[in-house]
Amino acid sequence: MTLASAAAALAVAGSSAASLPRCRPAQLRAWGSSLGAATGTVLFEFAFINTSAQECSLVGYPALQMLNAAGKPLKTIDEKYPIDAIPGVTGKPVSLAKGKRAYFDAFYANSTGTGDMVCPTAAALELTPPGSTQFVTLHGAGARIAPYAGSDTRAGCGIVRLTALTAKNLA
Repeated sequence: MTLASAAAALAVAGSSAASLPRCRPAQLRAWGSSLGAATGTVLFEFAFINTSAQECSLVGYPALQMLNAAGKPLKTIDEKYPIDAIPGVTGKPVSLAKGKRAYFDAFYANSTGTGDMVCPTAAALELTPPGSTQFVTLHGAGARIAPYAGSDTRAGCGIVRLTALTAKNLA
């Protein structure tokens, strides 16, 4: 797929999605996968997958909450990564037919820069679609994130930068 055809596909997805009902968490399941690390930053890709027969749409930024093995919240600070900072992220509605995905990425530091401080690794994640107060829980390897604050030693652990949802994976 060329860059021009990908941009056209995103534009079409954005225009048709505006008239669709918002996806409800009960219609969705979550998916996640590590994309690796480079230069002190870890990148994970996540998606909401429509499991219902009803087409729906999502637009904006999701929320992320880390959980420990007992299902209790871990310190999590999710920050919005600027929409125009990543090619392909437009901030337009994403149309989700059955089985289709709305992707977003999470970036975080893999160390604190302050010695041997260790941050907790999540056992599960609560991923909340934009505009909702209900979440979809993700378990397994795709949920095991351990965000550090990088050089921001005031915050310690738990800072995750999230992209807005997009129709195409960013990897």
